[in-house]
Amino acid sequence: MCPLFKILAQSKMLWIIYIAMPLILGFIIFSIFIAQLPRKLPIGIINQDQSSLSYDLSQQVSASATLDVKAYYPSLAAAKEDLNSGKIYGALILPYDLERKVKLGITQNLPFYYNAQFILVAKALDNALLPIIILQNAKLEAATELITSQNINAAISKTTPIIPHINPLYNPKNNYAQFLVTLILPCLWQILLALGLLNLLSFPIRDSLDFFTRIGFNLFIMLFWAMLMVFCFDYWGFSLLGKIDLIFLGFSILGLSISGVVVLLIAILKVPSKALSIIAAYTAPSLAFAGITYPQSAMESFALFWSHILPISYFMRFYLEQANYASAILHSLHTLAPLFIFILTLPLGWLIYLKRNWLRS
Repeated sequence: MCPLFKILAQSKMLWIIYIAMPLILGFIIFSIFIAQLPRKLPIGIINQDQSSLSYDLSQQVSASATLDVKAYYPSLAAAKEDLNSGKIYGALILPYDLERKVKLGITQNLPFYYNAQFILVAKALDNALLPIIILQNAKLEAATELITSQNINAAISKTTPIIPHINPLYNPKNNYAQFLVTLILPCLWQILLALGLLNLLSFPIRDSLDFFTRIGFNLFIMLFWAMLMVFCFDYWGFSLLGKIDLIFLGFSILGLSISGVVVLLIAILKVPSKALSIIAAYTAPSLAFAGITYPQSAMESFALFWSHILPISYFMRFYLEQANYASAILHSLHTLAPLFIFILTLPLGWLIYLKRNWLRS
């Protein structure tokens, strides 16, 4: 029997890595981001004014698809407990004499306290509240101008002399699933590829053919999941303007890069368990250092260094260029070029195997 088939027959862990974990992880990530956009985020309102204006603002906040007014509080101190416990994400204060001072032309601040520890939630809260305030300001100014001009069109034109026409590109709906899932799943994919290869190479290796057969088999299985992942992205409506075959090539090059790093670490460290720890420490920070959630231009020296030594960083830049811009082939290959340095670790690791006589031929 072929050594590879013997390994598959003996190792339950490989079946878990190749079948169970891709399905389970994919289902978990899909379940988390199935809504695609944050909706009905719980907040509280402290209505100290109790006027028609404060009531109108409260109604507008309640009508927002993103915000959900869970409770009205008599004071900020009363809301702080729920804010600290996570029952609400923010608290909006409508201060005393809000309507009277607005009618007198006195500028008013509407304090909004929110938990910025949850970065995406905080951004969603900020984006949802700002248009409500802008709309209310426009309504108030239009009402004032209408009294003077007696012409609704003239009043509107005076209050909004410049109308922005903003066209969001590539992710027009601010879909958090498109932003995060297309990063999280490739990061998990590279970790599973590394784990699969690590398990395969932990068994005795007969010869060079057996060695490269295991690497090729592991890559073949993971490329199947990679392309299924891309087709799921397309099915979910994520941007995919580029060529599927070029994206497949990109995943192949990424897979060879990760395989080379794994082989080199095992060859140097000798003990697979030690290599596992190093590989985990190496690949685990990919989500933070891939340059998507936090841009490379803003990274400090150490973070930038770590980003540069991660193959996923170059692949994600390539994937976004293909998915969003349908970049030309030569440009995409130029983006992937640094990965060939990582691929060189594969023959280097193989030579170390040969030198230590771990292979019989």
